[in-house]
Amino acid sequence: MAAFEELGFGEQEYWKGLPEGVSFLVDEEANYGNSSSLRELAEKGYVFIAQHDAGGDYDAGRLVSDGKTFREVDAMVHEPRPCVAVDANGFVDKKQLLAVRKYWRAVARAKQKLGFAQEEM
Repeated sequence: MAAFEELGFGEQEYWKGLPEGVSFLVDEEANYGNSSSLRELAEKGYVFIAQHDAGGDYDAGRLVSDGKTFREVDAMVHEPRPCVAVDANGFVDKKQLLAVRKYWRAVARAKQKLGFAQEEM
């Protein structure tokens, strides 16, 4: 947890129980959602599931590290799920869709490593 605290995260109470050893951390003032710093922690093997809202020059995002893989995808503010762009002809952006699929697989692996029960996944 110290590595996250060094970035400016602080522990807060979560609305439901978390597995032993798992903390809910928040950084209210994270510039660019701490994206590059979290990527560095992922490269060191940290496991986490994170999100950030939009800022002046960046959109909301969802981030995950399963300890081996880091994924970051676009999201809408106040929406827990990632989003995928749809063009004017109604076609989904295939690269974004693939990225979201990989994100969800990484979330499942991260939750398993963090000790979430199967029904919470």
